[in-house]
Amino acid sequence: MTEPHPADDDNLHTAAAALVTAFENLGPEHQALVTEEKETTAKERQGTVRRMIQSVVEASRILVHAMELLAQVYGMQALSIRYQMAKDADGRDYSPLLTTGNPNEKLYDTASFIRVIVQRLGEAYEPTKKYPALAVARKPQAVGTVLSSLRTALTSLSAEMTARDLAEDAAEFDPDLTILDELEARVIPTVPTQAMWSPKHVAVSTELHGKLLSAGIGSAEREVAMWLILQEDVHQEPSVIAAQLDLQQGQVKEALEKLKGLGLLRHDGTLVGVYRGPAPA
Repeated sequence: MTEPHPADDDNLHTAAAALVTAFENLGPEHQALVTEEKETTAKERQGTVRRMIQSVVEASRILVHAMELLAQVYGMQALSIRYQMAKDADGRDYSPLLTTGNPNEKLYDTASFIRVIVQRLGEAYEPTKKYPALAVARKPQAVGTVLSSLRTALTSLSAEMTARDLAEDAAEFDPDLTILDELEARVIPTVPTQAMWSPKHVAVSTELHGKLLSAGIGSAEREVAMWLILQEDVHQEPSVIAAQLDLQQGQVKEALEKLKGLGLLRHDGTLVGVYRGPAPA
């Protein structure tokens, strides 16, 4: 049985590079979650973070398997190994012995594994009733790279499968791409840029914007800072902020102290680098 070859290997190369990039960038997020679990004292909150870690670990395990499968696809294709069978004495196919695999089937399996990876990451950042604010990326840049890389890999594999007439239709993986888009919009915190003005004319300096996305800022500090940016009256008790953000009061106090220690929060409760006033002309 002759299997069709793709016109070129661009789709496979692109998908492979994207999977490697996604795998590498899961590291910082896993590392941050493990640290957070160790530093968290509330048992239920700790359990939520632990569940997130388990989902990320499972996603990484499947991702490694998908990378290896794709390598098999490329290798078998390069060596023209497709459904090879042993031969009998007359040169005919001999079925009692094993038959080699088919790269097309492995290609489809690779795409299926990526779909499972997307599901696992969705589970990792599924908001809980008690701690919905935990369902955000600790390392936004790394997680954003993971999600965009998975999108690239899935798009490339979809194009390759369509070229090989393996997909039911060209839009077979569109629901998974939509999940990736929704996941990225939900779990990646957005910080206003210097040129982004609200109806109340609030601007954020480039320096503050960069520091809020740096490794030195944890998820609680970032949530509190974002809340302060959007409040016209910043003189709020930690208990009020905690209720608004679904955090514990102690977490808010610690976040405020850390922001002060980093030089981002003044003693009057205002953030350094946030400006309120007339809109620029």
